[in-house]
This record gives sequence, C-alpha cells and structure tokens, in this order.
Amino acid sequence: MTDRSEVREIEDKIRRVLMLKWDPIGVSDFAGPTDEYDRYIGGIYGLIQRGASRDDIVSHLRTLEVERMGCTVGDANRYEVADSLIQLFSK
Repeated sequence: MTDRSEVREIEDKIRRVLMLKWDPIGVSDFAGPTDEYDRYIGGIYGLIQRGASRDDIVSHLRTLEVERMGCTVGDANRYEVADSLIQLFSK
C-alpha cells in the first residue's frame, strides 16, 4: 500500500513531466497554474501501474489533447513524454 507522502511524490513527478515536457496548451509559457493538468495525473499513473506500453500512453495523451482540451496540433512530443513518464517508475 502506498502512503500519502508517496502518493504526493508520485503526483509531483508526473506533474513536472506534464508541465515541462507535454504542456499542449502552453501553460508554462505564461507562468500559468502548475495544477493545470492535475486532473489527468490519476489516469496516467493508472496506465503506468498496469504496465501500459509506450504506444498506449501516447494514445492516452493524444485523446486528452484532442477530446478533452480541443487541441488540433500535430503529434508534438508525445513519445518523449511517454518515455519520461515510464522512466519515472522503472527502477
């Protein structure tokens, strides 16, 4: 079982990747709120816990961008982001 401090640490790690590497709406460009993508952390962590593939995570990120945020940009850097997220939990 994961205690609350571990959960916060996991959330913080995912949040940093989302803000610094993913950031499809450019929040970090304008010193926007650091919690902008927090609603997506749980789903991403769940995918990683279940052993989702790189392609699964990329597909999830694309779905978030297109269906939840209404973004119409290209593939951006989803593979790099997926790799960074997976590396957070590979020991």
